[in-house]
Amino acid sequence: MKLTTSLAIASTLAITSAASDSASSGKVLFSGVGYDFSYNPLGKIQDSKDQCSCELSDKTVWSTGPNAPFSENLAVHVRGPLKLSKFSFYTSSNFTIGANSSDNWNRTAYFDNTGDSEVHENVTFLGMVGNDTDCLGKKLSYVGQDGQSVEKQNTAPGRYMQPTSDVEYVLFSNVSCPKSSVNGGCGVYRDDIPAFYGYGGVTKMFLFEFSMPDDVFKSNDTSEFNAPSIWLSSDSLPRVTSKYGLDNNCSCLFQGCGSFEVFSANSSVMYSSIMSLQGVADVNAKNAKSALFNNEGNGYFDRPKNVSVTGGIIFDTTGNVATFISDNIKFDAELTASSVNSIISGLEQLGTTKVLEAGTQAAPTSSAKHNAGNVIAPTNGMWLFLSTVFIAAAQYLF
Repeated sequence: MKLTTSLAIASTLAITSAASDSASSGKVLFSGVGYDFSYNPLGKIQDSKDQCSCELSDKTVWSTGPNAPFSENLAVHVRGPLKLSKFSFYTSSNFTIGANSSDNWNRTAYFDNTGDSEVHENVTFLGMVGNDTDCLGKKLSYVGQDGQSVEKQNTAPGRYMQPTSDVEYVLFSNVSCPKSSVNGGCGVYRDDIPAFYGYGGVTKMFLFEFSMPDDVFKSNDTSEFNAPSIWLSSDSLPRVTSKYGLDNNCSCLFQGCGSFEVFSANSSVMYSSIMSLQGVADVNAKNAKSALFNNEGNGYFDRPKNVSVTGGIIFDTTGNVATFISDNIKFDAELTASSVNSIISGLEQLGTTKVLEAGTQAAPTSSAKHNAGNVIAPTNGMWLFLSTVFIAAAQYLF
């Protein structure tokens, strides 16, 4: 991903003068996340070896409110060299960082390969390992335990998998997308791929247990050598392209869908960074890249090369976001608001809070709005579905 490579270079320069803001545990804070903006979703894909292009539709969609565009359905990208041991996704109907009166968190997706038997609930593992075209790159496909071979069915990464640089797989829910369509729940996407929803909701939390060992294979012919990352994108992005540039209709980044580098590393530290067009009035490729570089968090974590750590990211109800590393994280089915706030408040803040600039647009009240993501029913349990419906309804009412 060329975009991430450029960000890593900029981060390396910033880290040189900010070593005192790095620690093995702590938190990096963002505030003012979320803004109103409009975009034209993808309308048509021409995807062949002879001709490849993307056309936008005439439909106008608004994304609005706290955490937008990250209030929409998100896919979780894992790029090596990285070993993922646990993953969980939580939603809350109302949670504010620092307020113990907030509502509790309910787990709606879970993966654990640390025990004798592997567990994965509402998680689908895909990778960019399918057929290739010049402008869109490789298609999504199921991946094997090594994270890079093609598989015919959903297969979780192996317990000891430590993929080489630039090997990336993507986590989605296990809820299948409807047929590709401008007005469909997953929009327009490439033919002949396993298409699934990501993880939605305004107020949400992702937790991870992972390590980032050095690339022992020395595959330095890649553009992202020894630069592991856990990052979030709109779930529509990987369903269309594996080339995440800013200058074409095939990548929704230029339309404002955004990405969030939760834990991205260079040789020694991890950083957190938002990529969105928040605060950009006249959108063009130059302004978009400028916005990207200006939204990096002000603190850094030590890269966990030889040890597993637990950490995550919280998007609260009011547009505050925290990335954090802590020894006190649990992956229980329900987490109380007070226990989560206790973890966050007990961590050292690394650097000052990154305050995002306000948006420059206001959504008209008569326009169609898109904010909290889709209410989707995991196929592995009715309790999970009912929990998701309840949380989404509560967000709407309150």
